[in-house]
Amino acid sequence: MKTNLMKRLPLGTSSFAKLRGVGQIYVDKTDKVYDLASQVGNFFLARPRRFGKSLLISTFESLFKYGLRDFEGLKISKLWKDEKKYQVVRLDFSEIKNFSSIQKFNAELDSLLIGNFSSVGFSYTESKTILCSTQISTWLKTLPSCSLVLLIDEYDAPLSACLDEPKLFEKVRQKLSEFYSVIKANDAAFRFLFITGLTTFNKMTVFSDLNNLSDISLSPVFGSLLGYTHEEVQDYFSEYLSCASKKLGIEKEKLFKELTEHYDGFCFEGTAKQKVFAPWSLLHFFFAPERGLKDYWLEGPGKPTVIVKFLNSHALRRAEDYDGGKSIALSTLSEPSDIENLSDVELLTQTGYLTLKRIQGTTVYVGYPNLEVRAAVDQLYQEQTLKEKLVDGTR
Repeated sequence: MKTNLMKRLPLGTSSFAKLRGVGQIYVDKTDKVYDLASQVGNFFLARPRRFGKSLLISTFESLFKYGLRDFEGLKISKLWKDEKKYQVVRLDFSEIKNFSSIQKFNAELDSLLIGNFSSVGFSYTESKTILCSTQISTWLKTLPSCSLVLLIDEYDAPLSACLDEPKLFEKVRQKLSEFYSVIKANDAAFRFLFITGLTTFNKMTVFSDLNNLSDISLSPVFGSLLGYTHEEVQDYFSEYLSCASKKLGIEKEKLFKELTEHYDGFCFEGTAKQKVFAPWSLLHFFFAPERGLKDYWLEGPGKPTVIVKFLNSHALRRAEDYDGGKSIALSTLSEPSDIENLSDVELLTQTGYLTLKRIQGTTVYVGYPNLEVRAAVDQLYQEQTLKEKLVDGTR
């Protein structure tokens, strides 16, 4: 079997229209996309990095802007009946995570808002007295009911960037809260609002005024909205499994078991039953199976900013200390928590380094999802230990 005859892997593709246009593999989740998009509502979803949050945002964007143009042959093509095309504003807050002052952040946020809202008719007037958010609010009040779709990716990126600077963090939080207050005050204009992020702890305290937001992060219905189930891997990547099996000289069934141990095991839903593969790692394996089962979790962009900032002032335990599993209160995953007193177990769970194993009452038992992530935690611990030794050696 030759890999150049196979359908292309969607490696690193975050544009749904591009993925469909160039004929890459798309694991069809559009029945779940329909379940959300068919509602007039406001939704929030937290997932670790590299699970396809940006691709999901792009999928919603394509659906609302162009209807079924990019969805031929997918499940939603038989379900979606809304023929209206909507104005769509897409905001990626990862674009504004490099700033050193509140003035710099305010300027970058205003630029992001002006640039994206202008694409759907908003006109900004330079003013020293009337804030950008105020002008957007005034404009939103002129729109017909349910005419606008707002998609926000990586809502917590600016906050994670200043997590270790309490005064700056609070100012950034207040500025973002002002924006979300505008969204809530003009709820009538929005047909659909969808927000993604890496973390759920207190939603970084910016959504206090946006109290009509439905958090689906732990919903069993959407537990496999991102990530690949066993059935999806065997169905959509069957040829790649066969090819890798031949290249490595391993029976297909044995290879799948090894892939499961290395890249599977992530659980994000409240029954702790549905497990999924990490797309980033699995796709990299299929791209170069001759490399073997390498650890891709920390490759590429590296560690999440929130982890880096946390480790600047907190200690991480040895990797083996998490082996037996740890427990946390269920409320830390679904309700507000004190970010200043966040534990290592809570943060590692929020960011995917630990995952749900079982739930008993109000207690969640967590542990490593797989071998790859365990190795990543071991690497984090070794890096922190080395850093501490270097610091001690300079005293």
